[in-house]
Amino acid sequence: MSAIPPSSELQHQQAYRIIPSRYPPICLYEDVANADELEAVWAVEALTNDRLQEEAGELARVPKKDWLVGLAGGSYVMAAFTHLNPEGARFTTGDFGGYYCAPLLDTAVKETVYHQERVFGYTSEPAQKLQMRVLHTEFCASLVDIRGEDYLASPLYHATDYGHSQAFAQEQKRGGADGIHYRSVRHSGHDCYVLYRPRLITRIHQSQHLEYHWNGSAIANVLQIRLYGE
Repeated sequence: MSAIPPSSELQHQQAYRIIPSRYPPICLYEDVANADELEAVWAVEALTNDRLQEEAGELARVPKKDWLVGLAGGSYVMAAFTHLNPEGARFTTGDFGGYYCAPLLDTAVKETVYHQERVFGYTSEPAQKLQMRVLHTEFCASLVDIRGEDYLASPLYHATDYGHSQAFAQEQKRGGADGIHYRSVRHSGHDCYVLYRPRLITRIHQSQHLEYHWNGSAIANVLQIRLYGE
């Protein structure tokens, strides 16, 4: 592999992220005008509001200069950095989060279907329907580009073992990378992004609602939910 990965310069890039609808927006991040105001409000609220950290997550995990505040929908972005999976994911660990998204909605669906199937499978969940919300995102970033053939053939793309990819991610993040531009492992030939700074997102809004149908062994169908008359 190349000693220094190439960069992918993206401006006003459109992307999609899908999250369970049960996660509500956190008004704290959206109701303040700047990082200083958020810091002041947090200092007071944390003393009197026992539910604050549960809802808003661990704000201290995100450098103040990278906070995203005052942007409608920004709480969905911040949540990806303040509520961490202890085991991490392909390019994140239990110590730092990232905003995973894809330029195609179909890719975001395939990625989330795979990971949700693993979660349901581990916990032996009975058949059920899971409502999901689609977040349409715009961002500007300079990403580490690992879509070259030498990277594609490396352990960074192992289907289930994230050891190499997490070590690589830690190295890139320590070096100040905005994030990583990579090939989807669940949607062959298509791209994904992981962003390491919330402030890279310039726009975000909720678009479609989806419903994942888990039949006890797999997500057999993905439906789009629409209001009558739309």
